[in-house]
Formats: sequence, structure tokens, C-alpha cells
Amino acid sequence: MKNSTILGAFALLALAAPVAAQWNASRADSHAPVGVMGDHRHEAGEVMLSYRYMAMTMEGSRIGTDPIADADIVSPGGGFMVTPTRMPMTMHMFGAMFAPSDRITFMAMLPFVSSSMDHITRHGGSFTTESGGMGDVKVGAMIGLADWANQSLHLNAMVGLPTGSIEERGVLPISQGMEVQLPYPMQIGSGTLDLRPGLTWLGQAGDWSWGAQGNAVMRTGRNERDWALGNKVQGTAWWARVLGRNVSAGVRLVATRTGNIDGRDAAPSVNPQMVPTARTDLRAGTVVEGGVSFNLYIPRARAFRIAGEVLLPLVRDLEGPQLETDLTFVLGLQIVPISH
Repeated sequence: MKNSTILGAFALLALAAPVAAQWNASRADSHAPVGVMGDHRHEAGEVMLSYRYMAMTMEGSRIGTDPIADADIVSPGGGFMVTPTRMPMTMHMFGAMFAPSDRITFMAMLPFVSSSMDHITRHGGSFTTESGGMGDVKVGAMIGLADWANQSLHLNAMVGLPTGSIEERGVLPISQGMEVQLPYPMQIGSGTLDLRPGLTWLGQAGDWSWGAQGNAVMRTGRNERDWALGNKVQGTAWWARVLGRNVSAGVRLVATRTGNIDGRDAAPSVNPQMVPTARTDLRAGTVVEGGVSFNLYIPRARAFRIAGEVLLPLVRDLEGPQLETDLTFVLGLQIVPISH
């Protein structure tokens, strides 16, 4: 699905939606599920600080929509000497927003990522590689396009900066105790300047609220190691309901299409004949996830929010063998220390 198609569909939905009561930014459900980035603007003069903790678990591999046993991947017929079996990843995301006007809200996000990947070999061995550090910083703005009584539509104009490492190293069984370049999934950043356009639509009616967002990640050339992560297109929609004065719960559906890697790392340790994670043509895939979320709003604490979300896979169609995502959990804190 092309990015322009997704964004155009959301724009048409916004224009066709019914008008209800005035938008209420003080409700618990005025924020999207915490896993959605860049979902809302602020009023002129407001500052918001946020922290998100995300944990993702990947275990087992898949070719297309079918799972494949780890032992089959490293068998003579599987074609690889080594395969990953499990990859837990955690991320701490610090964010800040500032609104110089009602129409524009500036935004910056600073992630810190930690990953480990367990492997098995054809000869029965096992080993683990690890990486961690600051990821790619994202900066930009949310620009209001239209506001109706109970709805808003804004442009997400973001850029990903190549601040994350693409030279993470580790000890492999074939490296004789020396640290060597690790394959692509263990790298922390993209190494490229990434354009991240999007469009977000929000609405409220009675005790209900809804939203939809389409966005893309577009790489601008290859990085210093002569490769670029695949472009990405994502569409998500959510529906939430106020359960009490300061509590809301919601459900969300998200579909993501990721492309293959362009180019290739020339390091001998990134050997495409050895392990699937070194194959640039086995990184693409389509994943559809569904999840539940909650928002807790504490207005007396300067607009303090606690929010959580759990996402589970509904469809996984991967060019593999490739590790599959089994669970994503996000917990976040948001506070507005300065308001108009």
C-alpha cells in the first residue's frame, strides 16, 4: 500500500466525520494510545515532557505466514549455519513538546535502545550478541491543517537524525575471540537522514473518541557502511471510551509494511551465507497488530498522565526466515509543567 493512499484515505475520513461537541483536551482520552507518536498538538505556550518504556519480544522465525523451526533453518537443507532464536529489546524514549502557537507544536524524541539476540549453530552450539546505546533522534513539528468542533487534522513533519550507532560489534564463534561487526538487526541506528511524514486525525463524541494516523519512513541514500534500512509505511486507527472522570480505555489496530535493505555491509562477519540476519533480502515484511490501552489523567498534578498499551500480532507475513514479533508493551508518563 502506498503512503499517499493511506494519508489520502485518512483525510477523506476526517472530512466526512460528523460534528459533535467542542473538543476537550482535558479528557483522559484526548491523547491517543501511548504507542502512537505525534498524536496531538498543544495550545500556545504549553510545554509537555514525556517518558516511554517499550519492551518487545521476538522469538521463533517465519517464512511468509508460516513458522519454521530453528533446527530446520540450520539443517543442511535450510541453507544457514547459524540462526537467531530469540531477541528481546527494550527502549527508553524521552520526549519534549513546545507549542509556539495553537497551530504548531514542535517535538523532539531521544531513544535509548538495548537488544540481545540468542543464536544456535548447525553443530549444536549457542551464543548471544548484545548492543545498546542512544538511537536515532527524531525532531520536527505537528502542523494543524483543520479543526472542526470535535475534530482536528494535523500534519506530522518529522526527521530522523543518524545519531544511533551502525558499528556495533560483538564476539562470534568464528571471530576467535575478537569483536567484529554485527548484522543489521543488532545495529542501533539507521545511519541515514530519514524523512518521516505523516497525517493524524482525531475526533470526540460523547464519551467516545477515535483517531487514525498514516506515516512513512523514507531513507535518503545509503549510510557510511553502504547500506540503508528499508522504507516503512504504517497505518493505525484507534477507538477509546471514557470510563470515569479521569480514566479511559481503548483498542487499536496497526499495520506496518517494511522494505528490504538496500546495499550491503562489506564486513566479512556480515556474511549472507552464514546467518539470515546478514541477508539484505530477508528483512521485508507486513505485520498487523491489535492492542488494548489505558490512559489515567491526573489534572491536579499539572496535567499528569500515566498510560499503557499491549500489542499482539494478528498477521505476520515475513520474507524469511526472519524473527517474528510476539509482544510489544509500552508504559508512558506525560506531564505538562508549563501551560498557557
